[in-house]
Amino acid sequence: MGPLERGTQQGILAFYVLEVTGSASLMAVSVALQGVSALFMLPAGILADRFDRKLLLIGSLVSAAVVTIGFCALIAVGIESYALILTFVTLSGILTSGQMPISRAILPMTVPREHLLNGISLGTITQSLPRVLGPGIAALLYDLFGPEAAFLVGAVVLLFGALAVLPLQLGEIDQPDGIEGETSSTDRSFGSDMSEVVHFLRSNPVMLTIMALMCVAGLFMVGPVNYGAPIIFREIHQTSAGSLGIAWAMLSAGMVTSSLFITRVKDMPNKGGFFAMAILGGGFCVAAMALSPTAEIVIFFFFIWGCGGGFFMNMSQGLLQMRTPDKFMGRVMSLSSLAMLGLMPIGVAQVALIDNGLGLGTQPAVVISGIICSSAALVALLAHREFRQAR
Repeated sequence: MGPLERGTQQGILAFYVLEVTGSASLMAVSVALQGVSALFMLPAGILADRFDRKLLLIGSLVSAAVVTIGFCALIAVGIESYALILTFVTLSGILTSGQMPISRAILPMTVPREHLLNGISLGTITQSLPRVLGPGIAALLYDLFGPEAAFLVGAVVLLFGALAVLPLQLGEIDQPDGIEGETSSTDRSFGSDMSEVVHFLRSNPVMLTIMALMCVAGLFMVGPVNYGAPIIFREIHQTSAGSLGIAWAMLSAGMVTSSLFITRVKDMPNKGGFFAMAILGGGFCVAAMALSPTAEIVIFFFFIWGCGGGFFMNMSQGLLQMRTPDKFMGRVMSLSSLAMLGLMPIGVAQVALIDNGLGLGTQPAVVISGIICSSAALVALLAHREFRQAR
């Protein structure tokens, strides 16, 4: 689906921009634009709470595939420009970002609440397994046949995702009678829809802490890695797109490994604590990637990062979905996704500023971000007992 296709092409787009423009700053803009497009998650979450989630997901998957195929066709006939790249990033970013809250809102409709964590873990595995091979295949095709072949992999993944959704049978979205602070279904606007879910989140300090830490992850973990990884592989270690593809594949392999472990555990207490420790360890891995002396060690830390990423994804989604009524699910999922991916452009910008604006270099800039990420997670872990012990 959207995150799956995004992972399949992870790093390939940034590598392509570097090849076309030769500019790390322009690469940073293209990466950041993916996060700006993630703002569409908010209206997508509202749509997911109002309309048929299955039809919305299929429509967005097919539309994103068509956009990607068109981009590949233009590259194949020799039309390559930075403006074309930005257009593709914007359109595909809007469509794939919208898929994330919709698909996450669908899951609780198909799995009993008592088995929800296992369902989330299995979902992480089914999305991550193709990403183990996908980035490597895309990178190999990039090296052998050019960028159009690599991006075409993403379009194929999207179309298979649409076919996989077709057999799903979903019930009606639960819309119970309104309570204080909520808006009736006959008087709803974008503002009122979002104020409803903000009112709901403010009453749950555990969920607010999760959202805050996801913001930290977007600013100081996801953004810096998306900016720094192509530069670390291409310019510091002088490797090809294949090495970067293997790194993203190992990230997914790590997520599969930890998700398999979680599915074998009948009950997982202290989910908040595991979530915070995953971010703490992720910050360490980000710093270690920047300081690694060889590309192979960078790839190793991508795998370790992925192992923590499995806990990060499964614990956060488990805590949020178990605490969210179905009528709010799409909007809560959109806010949680936006908290991380929507702030990625700022994360890219801050590390690019330290790198180019202050002249400290890519490696110190990424290391500083990793330290901030780990420190914020440690504070939440030690200071918020209710969050730490959340089940």
